[in-house]
Amino acid sequence: MIMIMGLWTLTILEGYFAKINDYPETDNLICVSLDYPHFVKRDKMYHAYVLAPTPWLLKRYKDGEMNWKRYGECYLDHLKYNSLAGLEIDAILERSGKGETIRLMCYEKAEDRHCHRFLLYDILNQMEEFDVPR
Repeated sequence: MIMIMGLWTLTILEGYFAKINDYPETDNLICVSLDYPHFVKRDKMYHAYVLAPTPWLLKRYKDGEMNWKRYGECYLDHLKYNSLAGLEIDAILERSGKGETIRLMCYEKAEDRHCHRFLLYDILNQMEEFDVPR
């Protein structure tokens, strides 16, 4: 993390549950799926389920009723119009801005980046510099 003229550079990463034991203990893991994985202890990561896509949206995408571009647009609308999602995003940015390494976690391996956590990752990392709340 680097401070530039009073602004902090954020450390936000991504990962998936199958590799959960490969990440450093210092990473603050945030589950961004609707369901918390049954094989992970409850105290291992924070569950920010409001950052997950709605079941309706996920089903439409997986059933081929919408392409990745449209899915991304709908997911971004979901975040934009969900005040609880906004609060979670603010909390992530604040924690990362104070020096915590945040890792967004989901089920999809997604080598093609077709998982909502990559959309969320991109949004958060586009907000790379911001004023640290005092």
